[in-house]
Amino acid sequence: MSRAPNFYTWKDSELIAELEKYGVTLENYNRKEAVDALKAAMLKAGHIVIEDSDADDKVKAIGLEELKKDVPKLMLTRVVFHNTSELDLPFIFIGHNGRAFYLPREVEIDVPTYLLDSCIKDAVEDKMVQQVMSNGDINWIIRRVQRFPYSVVKGSFPAP
Repeated sequence: MSRAPNFYTWKDSELIAELEKYGVTLENYNRKEAVDALKAAMLKAGHIVIEDSDADDKVKAIGLEELKKDVPKLMLTRVVFHNTSELDLPFIFIGHNGRAFYLPREVEIDVPTYLLDSCIKDAVEDKMVQQVMSNGDINWIIRRVQRFPYSVVKGSFPAP
C-alpha cells in the first residue's frame, strides 16, 4: 500500500506544484483549501485518499488496482446436507455476520467455505442415546452430534 506524506507538512510551493500536476488552480491561495483541493483531485484521478485513523497526521493514497488485488477470492465447497429425521425442514437456516442463508437439504449446492468452517462445523447438539449393556441394563448416554450433517461432493474451489 503506497502512502502519501502528510500534506500539511509540505511547503506551499510543493502543494501548488502538485495541484498543477492535477490541473487544479486556486484564485486565492489558502493552505487548507489547497490540501482539500489536492485530496479531491486525487480522488477524481482514481485514487482513494483515506485519513489514517491511528495517526491523524498521516494520509494514505491507495490506487484502485491495489485495493482490488488485496481482495481475497471467495472459495466455495459443493456439499449435500442430509435429513436426520422426517420432522426436518427441507432447508437449513444459517445466520453469519448479519447475512442469512437458507440452504436446501438433499441437493448438491455450492456453499461458501467460510460458512462450513465457521458455522456449520461448530453447530452441534447433545442427544440422549440408549446404550444396552451386556447384562441387559439400559443406560442413557449423551452424545454430541453434528446439527447439520453433510457430505462434501467437491472440495474447495474459487467462485466464478
